[in-house]
Order: sequence, then C-alpha cells, then structure tokens
Amino acid sequence: MKKITLLGLALVAALITIGCSGQSVNSKKEIDLRIMCYNVHNCVGMDGEFSCERIAKIINDGNVEAVALQELDSMSKRHPVDVLGELAKLTGMHPTFGPSIDFQGGKYGIGMLTKEKPLSYYRVPLPCRSEPRSLLIVEMKDYYYCCTHLSLHDEDRITSANIIVEELSKLNKPVVIAGDFNAYRTEEPMKIMAAHFDVMKKTGMLINTIPADNPQSEIDFVCLYTDKGATAQVNEHIVIDAPVESDHLPILADFKIINK
Repeated sequence: MKKITLLGLALVAALITIGCSGQSVNSKKEIDLRIMCYNVHNCVGMDGEFSCERIAKIINDGNVEAVALQELDSMSKRHPVDVLGELAKLTGMHPTFGPSIDFQGGKYGIGMLTKEKPLSYYRVPLPCRSEPRSLLIVEMKDYYYCCTHLSLHDEDRITSANIIVEELSKLNKPVVIAGDFNAYRTEEPMKIMAAHFDVMKKTGMLINTIPADNPQSEIDFVCLYTDKGATAQVNEHIVIDAPVESDHLPILADFKIINK
C-alpha cells in the first residue's frame, strides 16, 4: 500500500509540475486582442500644444487592451513630467517604460500601457548612429506585446530588424510587435520582418500614418510572429483619423491569434 501511495503522490506532483511549467504556456489556442500603436510625439500636437489629455482620450475611445507608445519624455527639462505615468493615470492602465537615452536631466524612449498587469518586461538596445533606440518586450499572461521605434538610418533599421527577429524567436508565447519602424512596407527592414511576421495590412480606407494632418507614408505597423505557427484572423485594422494630437496617426488592430 505504501508503494502505491507514494507512486500516486509522485504522479500528482509530476502533473502539477508540468501544469506549472513553461510547457503549458502555449496551450491557449485562440487569443482575442484589441491593441493600439501610437507615436505620440511626446504628446505635442501639430498645433504645438502639449496635452496628455488629448492622447489619453484617443486611447480610451479605442477601448484597447494594450497600446505601444513611442517618443515619451520622463522628467526632462523640456517636459518635467512623467508623460507615460500621466497617460497611465488618465487611462487607468499599467505603464511600462523603456528609456532609450538620458535626455535633458530625465529619460526619453518608448513605453506600453496595458489593462492587464504585465508579468515581466525587459529592454533590448537597438543601434542608431544619431540616437540609441530600443525594443521593449512586455510579457502578459497569454502573449507578449512588444514596442519599438527604429532609427532614421537604413543600415541601422536593417540591423535592428534582424535583432528583433532573433530576440522574439526566443519567446514561448505568441508575440505581437508594433511600432514606428521608420520604413515603408516595401523596404528591406520590413521585408526582413515579413519573412517571419504577419505584417498586418490595414483594413480601412486610410493607410498612411504620417504626417498626421496630411498622411503620405505608412511607417507604423502591427506584426504577429508566425515562425512557430501562429496566425492572425483580423477583424479590423485601421488608422484612426486624429490630425492634430500628434505628428503620427494611431493605428488600432482587433484580431484573433490562432495558436497552432
């Protein structure tokens, strides 16, 4: 009897261990997401006005679970406030900041707002000959949402795209990345991304994202990592018409991740 009891306890312990390990991370087959990406230009609009309230209203109106943000000051002389922190207060979301550089006595970089409190996050530095850039990786319960803002220099963007592919291939859950890639869909950095990601196509009439008051170029994208079998069923992926609040237009994606 003792042997049987001990065997049973060992089996139960093994099942608990497996259930708590990373092996079960990908067990959820479908994940519904509604997310946003927005280069907020540090909350300075095309009219020169600094307003966290205007940006927060767009995020709140979008009713999204997470938003990837670019161009954020934190306690700089230019704007002596924590911009991401202010947006978090106005939206009721959890902030995750990824500073790329020291700037005017504070920090400057990218960030994330999420309704769900992240499990973890880390920053990966990316090259830029004029200004260091970042990849921010934020872990949620069922997926990763990542944010980036690439260099203005083509060689740096190509190097960064390869770093992004390498870093995100290591993750053990479905991965979505969004950001200001500073590259057109047809250019080499986005071709590198498209070889490993579904670079989602916009579903609305408005495609271009910059400049906000007369959009001529599409350089802001949402991408799902597909090398491990995940696919996206897109319900809606639109550019939001917000011509004053920033120099970029925000993009919103509502989709289902089908995780094979």
